[in-house]
Amino acid sequence: MFRAAMTQRSIRRTPWLDRGKSHDQRASNMVVPAATAATSDEDGPRASIIVCNYNGYRFLENCLRTLTSQHLEGGFEVIVVDNHSTDGSADYVRVSWPGVRLLESDRNLGFAGGNNLGIRHARGQYIALLNNDTKVRAGWLEALVRSADEDRAVGAVTSKIVYMDRPNTIQNAGSLLLSDGSGADRGAGEINAGQYDCREEVFAACGCAVLYRRDALRDVGLFDEAFFCYYEDTDLSWRLRLRGWKIVYEPRAVVEHVHAATSVEWSPFFIFHAERNRVFMIIKNAPLGFVVKSCIKLGQVSIDYALKAVWRRLGRGRGGGSAAGGSSRARIHLRVLISIVEHLPRLVVQRGRIRTRRTVSDREIRRWFVPKEEWDQRFAG
Repeated sequence: MFRAAMTQRSIRRTPWLDRGKSHDQRASNMVVPAATAATSDEDGPRASIIVCNYNGYRFLENCLRTLTSQHLEGGFEVIVVDNHSTDGSADYVRVSWPGVRLLESDRNLGFAGGNNLGIRHARGQYIALLNNDTKVRAGWLEALVRSADEDRAVGAVTSKIVYMDRPNTIQNAGSLLLSDGSGADRGAGEINAGQYDCREEVFAACGCAVLYRRDALRDVGLFDEAFFCYYEDTDLSWRLRLRGWKIVYEPRAVVEHVHAATSVEWSPFFIFHAERNRVFMIIKNAPLGFVVKSCIKLGQVSIDYALKAVWRRLGRGRGGGSAAGGSSRARIHLRVLISIVEHLPRLVVQRGRIRTRRTVSDREIRRWFVPKEEWDQRFAG
């Protein structure tokens, strides 16, 4: 059943989830409205569902309606984290959904920071994350929890995600790790014909619709907030894998998703965060040789884009075509390189902590790699 939250003035914070954060980061400059606080995890509901929202007013009714109609023995709570929306989202939730806990930030914390804020205030034994531009089908939450209950070594359970406008087409049936360190959506674009109807392990969980075991998050920490958005879920999955946690795909937990509704795919914003965060993730988690190879490759690609931009600009000066596209990509890659250098000391410290604590070999991780050429071939022609 859905457990509505009563109101009070303060919210219990969870110290173990604040590890490694500065005082300013912990404060998060947020406005946190009233909600019920439990004195211990055992006093809370069975699960907490966190919906991170930024200007998603148009999606919230469908999302919250399907969420609050879920059933779970032991109850669950729904938390909406509003990332300083300007479209009236917070007011809508406050007025129309009094049983939903609302956390408001006075700045946009991104997907990583927004969900971390929700997790730090969640009271459930399990913590589920759900994008605001989704609708969950009946039994979604129960299927995720049942799957996690079956094996205490499972740290995360990921959903079957289909396109909302094409509900018979797969968007994600678990996430892959390609041989160059890129992430990919298993089953993306395939007709849902039963080929992904078996519960099985996958390398990574998609943050769009996932359930985490609280003990697993205690063990490895939360999303890296420096990522802001993109690859934070694969980074967390890699850290879970290195500590021996399993990640399972649950086909009975079905979610319909409006793809790229909040950010535009292949926009400069998308390219910058995807390119940079992929390298962030590799520096933190991968073997040293893989890190060096990836950084060299990024440098080569950046130089290539810069040379193309210069060539096109010279061509334009002689009456050639526009240089805007090449210059834009070159500027993005320059920003990526600068950001990596700026964050490198922090990334090295994180890498030392992660690699020292790992209990799984790199050889075991490599068996999950999917050759990038094989993946690209799916889209050839």
